[in-house]
Amino acid sequence: MKRLFSVCVAGIVSLGCLSSTPVWSQQTDAHAGHNHGDHADHAHGGETLAFVLPEWKTMHFEDAAKAQQHLDMVTKLGCEVKQGKHAGHIDLSYRCPNWKSMEVKTHALAEQWLGWLKGSGFDVSHGHVDASYAEGKESVEFRLIKWKSVHGNGSEQEKQFVDRLTRLGVEVAAEKHGNHSDIRYRSPVWRDVHVADHSAAEQLMAWLKKSGFEVAEHKH
Repeated sequence: MKRLFSVCVAGIVSLGCLSSTPVWSQQTDAHAGHNHGDHADHAHGGETLAFVLPEWKTMHFEDAAKAQQHLDMVTKLGCEVKQGKHAGHIDLSYRCPNWKSMEVKTHALAEQWLGWLKGSGFDVSHGHVDASYAEGKESVEFRLIKWKSVHGNGSEQEKQFVDRLTRLGVEVAAEKHGNHSDIRYRSPVWRDVHVADHSAAEQLMAWLKKSGFEVAEHKH
């Protein structure tokens, strides 16, 4: 497992991921007030990774250089970090109690970060907004921190529902059980999408609210 960590980290660094400037955001709970001014402009050509680690994760390192490398990485991610030595090895503990997000430019980088974050103990949510929601005069912002579950029956309406969630960049997981399926979805950090006009924005907001999402106050 330690070898996997070193390979993933080396791959990310060699591709210049840390030398770029990811867009970070931090959310605390579903009822917190939302201020549009808190957000940087989003690069809709990339992909978004959201991550959280509520409980302390402890890793043991025999190699001081690898311990420092991991320390530097989780520090850059905004984690709380504690470090100590025990029985000849280094103990590195870290946590990230609130959801944060980062944007990367390519799917390949997103996959590398996804693997590294999961391997390092993080809960990760990965989504990519379809090009159809990348441009438009009106923007809509939404999130859904906890998984929401619905039952499906394989209908065309269900397929359209899942397709729309996916195109909005929402994380979707589906499992089949006998004659029905369980569909779970979430989008734990604020995401913005664009639509053509005010009418389309109102329709999308109504659909999101009906589907269980928290929707930010809409402004022109």
